[in-house]
Amino acid sequence: MAEPAIVMLRPDDSSRAASLHHAAFDSDGAWSARAIRESLSAATTLALGVEMEARLAGLLIIQRIPPEAEILTVCVHPDMQRRGLAQQLLDHALTLLGPYGVDRLLLDVAADNAAAISFYEANGFTRDGVRRDYYTRAGGKAVDAVLMSRSLAGQTDKSEA
Repeated sequence: MAEPAIVMLRPDDSSRAASLHHAAFDSDGAWSARAIRESLSAATTLALGVEMEARLAGLLIIQRIPPEAEILTVCVHPDMQRRGLAQQLLDHALTLLGPYGVDRLLLDVAADNAAAISFYEANGFTRDGVRRDYYTRAGGKAVDAVLMSRSLAGQTDKSEA
């Protein structure tokens, strides 16, 4: 099996990124190719992909507004989950944010996504609050968003540690 490769995503990756996003999120919040293209075109965006087995297996899109940055979306194709790909994306992103003057990373995650919340907590994120009824699921069910953040102060590349 080929080793995963972390790549920078560009606007011309928007179609395959949208296909991945739809596979990961179904109809619950999947981004369109247009929305992804707009995000990838922004000067403040840090967008990483992980390629594995000749396809885009995961992505992470972050908006940088120093001294903070926000994870806008992260996903791994359902067939490629539980292989550490999201961890590789996050680890790589953390090494890239410091030079941009980012010292805090923010995100929101659906309260019913226990796996994602556990992942973020294991990576040093803490719960900061809740946005009530932020997400809408199929059938109109409202789901809260859990607001999380972590400090990047003193963040070093794990390969240097």
